[in-house]
Amino acid sequence: MEEFLVQYWPLLIPIVLIDFVLKIVALIDLLRREQVAGGKKWLWAIVILAINYLGPIIYLVLGRKE
Repeated sequence: MEEFLVQYWPLLIPIVLIDFVLKIVALIDLLRREQVAGGKKWLWAIVILAINYLGPIIYLVLGRKE
C-alpha cells in the first residue's frame, strides 16, 4: 500500500485539492446566503461535506436560491 501511495501521489494531489477547494467554496457560499433551496442550511452542509465531489457540485447547482 505504501508503495502505491508513493508511486501515485503526484496524481492524487490535484484530486484532493480540487475536492478541498469545491468544499470550501460551497461552504462559504452556504454561510453567506440567507435562504437556500429546501430551507435547511444544516442539511446542505452535510451534503457538501459527506458526498465527495458531487456534494459541493449538487449544492452549487441546485441548492442556491436566487
